[in-house]
Amino acid sequence: MARKKILILTPSLHNSGGVANYYSILQNKFPFDYKFFTVGKRDGAIQHDTKVSHIVRLISDYFTFIRVLCRNDLDLILLNPSLNFNGLNRDYVFYLIAKLAKKKTIVFFRGWDDAYANVVFSGKFRYFFRPLLRTDGFIVLASCFRDTILPHLTTSRIFIESTIFDERILPQGYNALRNLKNPNEKLRMLFLSRIETDKGIYEAISAYKSLRANHVNVELIIAGNGSEAANVKLLATDDTDGGLRYLGRVSGSEKADALLSSSILLFPSTHAEGMPNTVLEAMGCGLAVLTTKVGGINDFFNADLMGAELGGNLTQEIINAVSDLASDDARLKSISEYNYNFAAKYFYSEKVVTRLDNVIDSIICNSSCESVWYESEAT
Repeated sequence: MARKKILILTPSLHNSGGVANYYSILQNKFPFDYKFFTVGKRDGAIQHDTKVSHIVRLISDYFTFIRVLCRNDLDLILLNPSLNFNGLNRDYVFYLIAKLAKKKTIVFFRGWDDAYANVVFSGKFRYFFRPLLRTDGFIVLASCFRDTILPHLTTSRIFIESTIFDERILPQGYNALRNLKNPNEKLRMLFLSRIETDKGIYEAISAYKSLRANHVNVELIIAGNGSEAANVKLLATDDTDGGLRYLGRVSGSEKADALLSSSILLFPSTHAEGMPNTVLEAMGCGLAVLTTKVGGINDFFNADLMGAELGGNLTQEIINAVSDLASDDARLKSISEYNYNFAAKYFYSEKVVTRLDNVIDSIICNSSCESVWYESEAT
């Protein structure tokens, strides 16, 4: 049987972001023939496009896409838009071109904006987007996203998937990982996200200060960039205890070190999330996760087994959860090991690529396939 030929639309794999990270990890592990078609900024560019250059590049991309479809015998086109105004509107044209060329398509929604989802599927512009409902398959990152789309479908299928953890950063074996934790003999908390108010950065800092004032031996490492980065840097500089550190945006070995040396992830986000890769990475590195149940986290997160669910007064909830874990090393170790094993079962690259290949197979061959990636492990 001939190998499948898949065209995958992605941002430049040199860029930061969840889609680029996902395909950078998987690119040499696909069990099918594939080509990437790059959309958007190239080669990690950080400068802002002018409107003219953006339009010129976009039109050029559309014509190049047409040529690629004409010159290649492709079994399926895999698109990876965010469900927001800019992401979907750009990629919707690629989708329409693919359908005019009579190609099978999967639309894998990454980012998700609830308000724009209502515009697309229920609002007055739904008729403009009606051709989207004739895609051969959707992939989404949360059951709540599936439930938004499902009532509008007649023939399309929909699958729930996760993002990915790059297990190559891990030492060999769980015990080796445990030996890297808390090098300063303080319980190390990690905030790894964009530095924005709605990501919970100030709740995390307030909780840290309160914990230190109550003589809980913790430190807080903050990594990321965003609109509040300059202010957070000042707060870290002014911290007289020396336990509050701001690293800025991290990647590669610096990011790996932050994850491997920490014991607790703080993710008190109230932002609209898809499947936050930070949570998956933290679990893979054996961190207890303290998180709000946003996006796809709500589908699988079990607070008793994985850490703590945050809600209401986020600062106080963090204080309570960290205080409990700091005084119960056996439970912290149990959570750490459970998360490490959960990630190995579901988030490692070989697991993710196998599931994605099964979804693609099921669409091309119209065969059966599991529609969700996870199994409930609630006790």
